[in-house]
Amino acid sequence: MEADRPSSPVPGRFHSVLFTSPAIEAAQQRPDTSELFHDLFLDRVFDAAYGALAPRKRSPFDYGRQDADADWRDEVWAKMREFFAMPAADAELARQRQAVARDLRREEVARPLRDFQTEMAAMRENLRRVKRASGPIEGQGWLLGAARIYCDALEKLQAGLDAAAPQSDILRMLRADLAADRAGPAHQALRQRVAELQRDLALVRYAVRIEGDQVTVLHDPAAEDYSATVARTFSRFRQGEVRDYRVQFPSKTSMNHIEAQIVDRVALLYPELFARLDQFGRQDAEFADARWLRLDRELPFYLSWWDSLRRLASAGVQCCLPDLVAEGGSIDVADAVDLALAEQSARASQTVVANDFALRGAERMIVVTGPNHGGKTTLARVFGQIHYVGSLGLPVAAARAQLLLPDRILTHFERAEDITTQRGKLQDDLVRMHRILDAASARSVVVMNEVFSSTSLDDALWLGRRMMEKLRAVGCACLFVTFLDELATFDANTVSMVALVDPADPTIRTYKVARKAADGKAYAQALAEKYRVTRSWLARRIDA
Repeated sequence: MEADRPSSPVPGRFHSVLFTSPAIEAAQQRPDTSELFHDLFLDRVFDAAYGALAPRKRSPFDYGRQDADADWRDEVWAKMREFFAMPAADAELARQRQAVARDLRREEVARPLRDFQTEMAAMRENLRRVKRASGPIEGQGWLLGAARIYCDALEKLQAGLDAAAPQSDILRMLRADLAADRAGPAHQALRQRVAELQRDLALVRYAVRIEGDQVTVLHDPAAEDYSATVARTFSRFRQGEVRDYRVQFPSKTSMNHIEAQIVDRVALLYPELFARLDQFGRQDAEFADARWLRLDRELPFYLSWWDSLRRLASAGVQCCLPDLVAEGGSIDVADAVDLALAEQSARASQTVVANDFALRGAERMIVVTGPNHGGKTTLARVFGQIHYVGSLGLPVAAARAQLLLPDRILTHFERAEDITTQRGKLQDDLVRMHRILDAASARSVVVMNEVFSSTSLDDALWLGRRMMEKLRAVGCACLFVTFLDELATFDANTVSMVALVDPADPTIRTYKVARKAADGKAYAQALAEKYRVTRSWLARRIDA
């Protein structure tokens, strides 16, 4: 599964590392994921993975300081939120993304792309300095520097990808188009203009004569460098290394008004050269190809996710790229964890508990029972999270995973009563359940946590069975967390899982959830035995 697999070349022009073509991107659904993110803690998962890209909040003590890359960060943050809320319902697109993620797990592939992002950050800084320049010539100089960084970044990226030889269709297309773009006449002409201007500007020589408050700019008289002459004269007296008493002045990012006026006079001495620089500033202001700018903004989708998973390894989190199967296929997951809980555990230097679950053959429903606070709800979140992350084409937090590629993930977790709806809790449960049944298909994944807990036991059992009958008819994959053990034997294809406790002390939760028959009475019997309130213990006390 994790081994690199060669893939055949994909015809077409590189568009994006997330979408193989503009048509596929346009066809992507953008569902309302607010309730899903709330129930499965996916909002916390997103913040943990992509938080470094979030716009930085300014402190009152940061007066005068600015986040130079704030605009870029805002744009990338918004893009990541958009992409994270757009699961790939198309199996081929999900597998193409998996192939990119598999490539980027290899450091030799990820490194040139990370270096490319660093170069692009330097380019953006130069472009910001164009706007802050004290005069047009200084601005043109920063623009020329930005174009040089851009050309160098593309050259280094191509060399890095050529050496790494990525296997995914998308990165191979990126590599091929990058080579074609750099070899094309437009880029070659840009590269030549930049190189010639920088070469000719480096040859510019001039002299500055200062008399009182007057500054005169002259052609370089080609006089001897007196600093070199003095150093050469006194070199004979040198007797070894001595302390350097010279003061290092901080480098400035822009010219002052006097320096700007000097440069204006230098331009009058070299009119042809500075006319070419002015023409470059007017004609090549938009020198960067939109595809490579987009690449810089999309790479965090994969790279930040991998960084997040590596950070969670300290909490015992394993990761893999899941096998995605079609409608009705088996689900088989080993050592899966709740990513939001894993992040919390990693910060506390603790290890998170992992669990297995499976639906094989005709099995479509898992019913989870057991004591409160024993890990049942966490398993429900894991079931939903892992299918959602898998549908994004990203690696999941499990040692091994075979998953459905759902058309949608539907959740029903307990909600506090909302007075604005003018509905009681049971009615609200029924309304939400009706929406789920209307939306569910054989390709859907349904996760429910403690449904119908507000009604009587008999009514909850009747409603629970009716709900399960409807979902069984649909054929979707379901996981239910319930306090009703009777639902665990709904039919022969219902899988029962139980949150385990420590056999020696049933008040201690292990947070492991195992595939076994529901037996709430056994748990109650163990508690009664621990606190000596069983029939035999009570009889002894009465006799005493």
